[in-house]
Amino acid sequence: MIMKTRLLKMTVALGLLLVWEGAARELHAQAEMRKPLVSKGPVFFVDAISYMSDIVDKSRIDIYVQVPYEELRFVKENDQYVARYDLALRLYGPSDQLEIERSWRETIQVKDFQQTGSMGLYRLTQKSIDVVPGSYRLEILFRDEESDRQAQSKKTILVPDFHKDPVSLSDIMLVNRMTTSGEQKAVVPNIAGVLDDPVTEFFVFFEIYHVPQRDSVLLRWKLFNADRKELVREERIEPTPEGRTQSFVHVSGVKLTSGNYVITVEALEAKPGGDGAGVPLSITSRAFSVRSKDLPPTITDLDKAIDQLRYIASGTEIDSIREAPDESAKKQRFLEFWQRRDPDPQTARNELMEEYYDRVDYANKHFGHYIEGWKTDMGMVFIRFGQPENVERHPFEYDSKPYEIWYYYQLNRQFIFVDETGFGDYRLRYPTTDLWGRIR
Repeated sequence: MIMKTRLLKMTVALGLLLVWEGAARELHAQAEMRKPLVSKGPVFFVDAISYMSDIVDKSRIDIYVQVPYEELRFVKENDQYVARYDLALRLYGPSDQLEIERSWRETIQVKDFQQTGSMGLYRLTQKSIDVVPGSYRLEILFRDEESDRQAQSKKTILVPDFHKDPVSLSDIMLVNRMTTSGEQKAVVPNIAGVLDDPVTEFFVFFEIYHVPQRDSVLLRWKLFNADRKELVREERIEPTPEGRTQSFVHVSGVKLTSGNYVITVEALEAKPGGDGAGVPLSITSRAFSVRSKDLPPTITDLDKAIDQLRYIASGTEIDSIREAPDESAKKQRFLEFWQRRDPDPQTARNELMEEYYDRVDYANKHFGHYIEGWKTDMGMVFIRFGQPENVERHPFEYDSKPYEIWYYYQLNRQFIFVDETGFGDYRLRYPTTDLWGRIR
């Protein structure tokens, strides 16, 4: 039997020791325990798009699940390499009651072993569900059969009532690939909601619903960056010969670099003669990101990612990256910094870089308050050393301020954080010396 394996080597870079996440041990002390950090599982992508249903008083949710081949373990069976994985779908209603549950198995067969580790290949599955309009919580559970690696994705879905208004727009689908044969278009959706940097054009798809019958509507679309600055504004008259019209918008005329964006599409009453717009009828929007394929998905701002190197890089190294003559050279110097520390240069991924910025992302989500989480003392320690093997929490001690103790048994280290203000601003008290560029 031949199995695909991924070697995740440990490395020491500038005194940095990244300890891969493990399960927290139980502490035999009378102390409240922090919920253990969740280990990173396989990466897969989920999207849910709402449309009008053919059933009166209901809407339809199309749920897409995309699993990259590189996240699966393939085994040799006869003259093929085979991977199998299980998916479970759970949809919870407005009262958080489980309303729909489905499970199924997917099997992938390839003949070329190189395909099993390809970063560009994936399996895409779709499930459609008719539901009453409202707010829902979607959970998708994934398990790779051969490795037993598991992961979970959660998403909140707001399903509109498309029958309520005379004109309405569906959710927006970001198009990954589109082929045309005569008047027919075949679309492959972009499930991850990420476009490769740089972007000069892209397509989105949506549906227009209208009752009573109307000949056309005016479509106006706008593109905004993360600062809500309008980058693109275009419009056109869209013929609507039927009650359900499928529509595509081609966004072009602007160069998008790494960052977060929002596209909005608005339907307006078309004035007689096709000039100008009248009353707004409906609006829909979609957020997406532009990222470099060479960078981890958690990096959306290269300049900030360079700042976040300060726990492992010298000031000279950071200055060298920052002082590059242009953005392309800056990115190249940044990648060269990590390439010198790649634990497995034979693979396309740099596991150490991904782990580092996963920790930065976790710190931002869990340790931030009036400053970003990666700048806090807890964030600094977490980024440097990873998940503690044990956390002892003391939030309500009679004779002391709230404090926590993080234990790293394998490293023979512990860190004590004290909330001096009572507002969750835990400062490092032990060890008493600053750790590698504390930011204050």
